[in-house]
Amino acid sequence: MNTAESKRSTYFVGQRGNQYFGFNAQHVSESFTYDCVAKLPGARPEVVGVVNLRNTVLPVLLPDRWLLTEPRSHDPLKPLAVLSHQKTQLAIQLDSITGVYTAPQESHHPHPYQSETGYFSHLVTLHDGLILTAIDVPSLLQEINHLSA
Repeated sequence: MNTAESKRSTYFVGQRGNQYFGFNAQHVSESFTYDCVAKLPGARPEVVGVVNLRNTVLPVLLPDRWLLTEPRSHDPLKPLAVLSHQKTQLAIQLDSITGVYTAPQESHHPHPYQSETGYFSHLVTLHDGLILTAIDVPSLLQEINHLSA
């Protein structure tokens, strides 16, 4: 890998509310729409339920609590993104999928909530002027697992 390639990050970008979030592309295995989420009685409000995706049961979460966005209810017509790190996998609901973008290191800026959340890694300005919050997926999954323990 040459130096120019090593100073670029690739993000899977989705929108939730009026904010854009970039998840490191290596931690997003796929996105899809799934209208048949099995509800879990007694689950926390942010847990929509589970889906069976090719014989893998995935919890489906509304990510607003962690992304600091206005809470929304589940909408079966909105896309799910599967986040994964090591053996942890879960699906989060986004309002829309924007695409996959690559951004140079110099487009990264400190995020004002970086020290508060631990998983808001930085702000990224894309070539078209879109500003997104880059999410550290392993840290986000660790936080979600910690709260559900």
